[in-house]
Amino acid sequence: MKTIIYSSGILGGLLLIIGLIGWIAPVPFAEVWLLTGVLLLALVCVPLIMVDRYRYAKRIDRIIKSYKDTPAKIERLSAEKSKFTGWGMNNSPFRERKSGLTWGGGNVKGANASRGNRRRFLK
Repeated sequence: MKTIIYSSGILGGLLLIIGLIGWIAPVPFAEVWLLTGVLLLALVCVPLIMVDRYRYAKRIDRIIKSYKDTPAKIERLSAEKSKFTGWGMNNSPFRERKSGLTWGGGNVKGANASRGNRRRFLK
């Protein structure tokens, strides 16, 4: 349905533009292009958009209704030590460590913050 909506909208818009250009410049069958574009937009594209929005709203309502009947599950973090050991996302030995922000100056609007070049002037 989305394909029909998009294709009819694009085609109707193009035909409408050709028909409007036909009023300024002599384009053959300009009135036909204009009428076809308006009819395609008004009779195909807009009603299908409205039907698609209606179906989408109904689907969202069904999803909300299905979750209203289920009880809320409350999960809490435990204070006990984790049973997982080893490297994690934050303590991997292969990750490059960049600590803190450094502020460089020299521009008119203020300093730019950057990471990883804390002691660049010593190198």
